Amino acid sequence: VLAILTLAVAVRSLLTAPGARSHGPAGPADIERARAALVEADTATPEANLALLGDKALLFSPSGRSFIAYRVRGRRWIAMGEAAGLKAERLELLWAFAELADSYGGAPVFYSVGEGMLADLATLGLAVRKVGEAAVIDAEHFSTEGKGKQNLRTAVNRAEREGTTFEVLPAGAARSLETELRAVSDAWLDHHNGSEKAFSLGRFDIDYLNRSPVAVARHDGQIVAFANMLVGARGEEVMIDLMRHTPDGPHGVMDYLFTRTAQWARAEGFRRLDLGMAPLSGLEDRRLAPVFARVGALVFEEGGAVYGFQGLRAYKSKFGPAWRPKFIAASTSTPLALALLDVALLTSGGWLGLLGLRK
Repeated sequence: VLAILTLAVAVRSLLTAPGARSHGPAGPADIERARAALVEADTATPEANLALLGDKALLFSPSGRSFIAYRVRGRRWIAMGEAAGLKAERLELLWAFAELADSYGGAPVFYSVGEGMLADLATLGLAVRKVGEAAVIDAEHFSTEGKGKQNLRTAVNRAEREGTTFEVLPAGAARSLETELRAVSDAWLDHHNGSEKAFSLGRFDIDYLNRSPVAVARHDGQIVAFANMLVGARGEEVMIDLMRHTPDGPHGVMDYLFTRTAQWARAEGFRRLDLGMAPLSGLEDRRLAPVFARVGALVFEEGGAVYGFQGLRAYKSKFGPAWRPKFIAASTSTPLALALLDVALLTSGGWLGLLGLRK
């Protein structure tokens, strides 16, 4: 009996998340604190706004002007995106997060970080692997002119000829249109037999949507598509987050919405428009490449029937973006493939969501 109890305790300690219960989702006060830090931040990617979803724990710097958003799964403490706030506080905050995870017997993982953080991650002694590429439009020079943009011009002309209009609702305006926006979101989820995502993606939450600008397309006065936009530090970059449209809406309405959003970003003085990441894009299947990269490249090439990775990249390519690499980093003792699986499970809400078996 003692041996069985000892084995049960050992298995439980291996599988449970150390500190997960004491490091659960942030409360309203901490979310407001993070929002205030983003307003004054000198370094923050648009993804940092995902901290305001309320599904992550938040670790603040001593000054309270910088933070890391994270979740605990198993023995891995997974930070979503880059540290946001003051650049001068970033390295010390990264060390604090790593030491906090270690104090609970866990291991720190940093997901969806850019090239600008690689030096700091190397200072922490972490292993780094590429996990995909983000499609980033040069908003300052975006244009629909030229032979390569003929399909975008056609989409805009057809949509407006058929009565579709474009508008960007300012932050704070989404709540008054909650009923219309929710109807579009629900129709999209029903059509795709899907469920809301979390962690690395936004979800339909009116409080969350109300904090950011929302681009909407209307057809005959009714909203048929929308996308909320996350703004980075100093207003240099904006990112499209949650995207929804009605299944029976006008043909090409998302091409229209994205094109007009890029034109809006240029008019508002943003330097870049991020269309989001194409997972596993840009990984090399070469003999000398790491196993992580080779397997990822194989999934990207052959997993289209389930996840449509190639189709996602092909769709975003029509807008002429530059492809910015995204990385995952963890200690050398942490299997990066399992860490990436944890990210997928957090985003999908578990195995059923990841495999598409739960609506």
